[in-house]
Amino acid sequence: MKAIVVAGGKGTRLYPLTRNTPKPMIKVAGKPILEHTLVLLKANGITEFIFALCYLPNVVKDYFGDGSKFGVKINYIYEDEQTPLGTAGSISQASDMIDDTFIVTYADILRKLDVHDMIVNHQRNKALATINVYQRFGADPKSMVVFNKQHKINSFIERPNSDEIKNDFVWSNGSFYIFEPEIFNLIPKNSLVDFGKDVFPQILIAKKRFYCYPTEDFFIDIGNQEKLIKARNEFIPLKLDN
Repeated sequence: MKAIVVAGGKGTRLYPLTRNTPKPMIKVAGKPILEHTLVLLKANGITEFIFALCYLPNVVKDYFGDGSKFGVKINYIYEDEQTPLGTAGSISQASDMIDDTFIVTYADILRKLDVHDMIVNHQRNKALATINVYQRFGADPKSMVVFNKQHKINSFIERPNSDEIKNDFVWSNGSFYIFEPEIFNLIPKNSLVDFGKDVFPQILIAKKRFYCYPTEDFFIDIGNQEKLIKARNEFIPLKLDN
C-alpha cells in the first residue's frame, strides 16, 4: 500500500521559523515533523511514499532523497506555490501512480494511530473512504463528523456553527484518510479541490460507502507557535528500525 503525504505547507503562523524551512521540516524531538509521519507509517507496514511538495520543496527532497536511508521508497509530486490546489487537489498528480487502496495524510500533524487496524476496518467495511476522527473540545472546531454505531458517516460539516454542536466536544476530521483509487474521479487534475468542502459532501450525496475510524490517542495539528511548544513538550516519538 502507498501513502501520499502532503508536505507543502508554508507555515505562515510559525514564521520566522519557516522563513527558510517548510513547516513539515520543523523539528520536534530532534527530527522533522514529516519524518515522524514516515516513521509512524513504516511501523505499520507502509514502505512506499509519495510526498506532495510546494513551499521550498528542495529542503524536503534534499533531506529524504529517494527514501533509501529510511528503508522506504519515496517519489515526489509538486504543486505551484502561486496556484494552490487545496487539500485534495494537491494529490491529483499522483493518480497515475495509484492502482490500489492508498493512504493520504498531512505532514503538519503528530499523532498516535493504529494504522494497520484502520486499514483492516476500511477493508472490512468495503469502503470507498475511511477517515480518522478525533475528539475536538472547545469552540470553533474546523469540522464535525456525525456517524452511527457502525461508524458509517451520516454527515460531514465544515466549520459547524454553535447551534449544530450539541455536546462539549465534536468528532472532528483527523486528516488521515484511506481511499480506493475511485476517489480520483472526484478530484479533477489541476483544479482547486478541498476534501472537506468538495469531496466528502460528494461522497455522501452519491451514497458511497464512507466510514470513520474514531480515536482518542495523542493528536496535535501544529498550526501555530503555541501548538509547536505543546508538541515539543508532550510528543513521544516512535523509533525507526531500518
